[in-house]
Amino acid sequence: MRTAIVTVSALGALALLVLWGAGGLEGVSDWAQAAQHRFQSRLADGLRALHAGQPGALLALWGMCFAYGFAHAAGPGHGKFLLGAYGAGTQVPMGRLMGVGLAASVAQGISAVVLVYGGVLIFNATRASVQHMGEVWLDRASLAAIAMVGLWLVWRGARRLRAQGRARPVPALDHHHPPHTPDHAHGSGRGACDTCGHPHGPTMEEVAQLRGWRDVVALIGAIALRPCTGALFLLILTWRMGLVWQGIAGVLVMALGTASVTMGVAALAVLARDGALGWARRLGRVSGIVPVLELGAGLVIVILALNMLKIF
Repeated sequence: MRTAIVTVSALGALALLVLWGAGGLEGVSDWAQAAQHRFQSRLADGLRALHAGQPGALLALWGMCFAYGFAHAAGPGHGKFLLGAYGAGTQVPMGRLMGVGLAASVAQGISAVVLVYGGVLIFNATRASVQHMGEVWLDRASLAAIAMVGLWLVWRGARRLRAQGRARPVPALDHHHPPHTPDHAHGSGRGACDTCGHPHGPTMEEVAQLRGWRDVVALIGAIALRPCTGALFLLILTWRMGLVWQGIAGVLVMALGTASVTMGVAALAVLARDGALGWARRLGRVSGIVPVLELGAGLVIVILALNMLKIF
């Protein structure tokens, strides 16, 4: 059953990539942008109802916040392609990457709160200057940070490829123990050889765990650096109306709506990667494809980030 799910996910991810390359996702982008504009109008109406003290207005507002976050995440965005490419190119477990998606979405909401109330209370900034800071300067900073994550993956994948190229089979200690090759099986899950039972090095899962928290911080930071436009819109209006905690809670609910999409993208990316690795194992090439996936994912991240920065 899992094999079928992984294969379908890999084919689905490939179909989405082809569709995106052909411009077929422009309709989805247009729908998402139109939906965000409609939700912003409804958010304003909901805030007026809340300010007037209408019953049920707070829950209705938070429901619209969740829907806005979902619609916002359904369109093109930095976080989805970063998590998707990272999940497709590295040995990160699905649960961890989905957790990163949730944490990044919540951190993105918190960055909006810090930007708005820091700008208003500390620097006495205007609404226009706060929105300009979030939509222009922090957007560029986020894309630059994402490009740096991509370069880190390119360097790491290239280093692993070079290390594999220099590797030589280790001669056996005795005639009962066959030489180790890059595709030598380790079946105990702890780096132990099936033939001798002794560990010959860390597994890919252990390597991923050792470097995982460093990558987690980089991913969350790069995504959270750019606050959501809808969150800024909501926080500025609620601050003017004196609905401070209601607006902050609404932003966190909005972040959960965004996370519902980013977590799905993360899961799809990991399943697609597992599908590719499954076929590589059948061909006996799993050790060769792992650094290629990482390097390729890094290149995709760099190219898309630079394209969004309008560098080329």
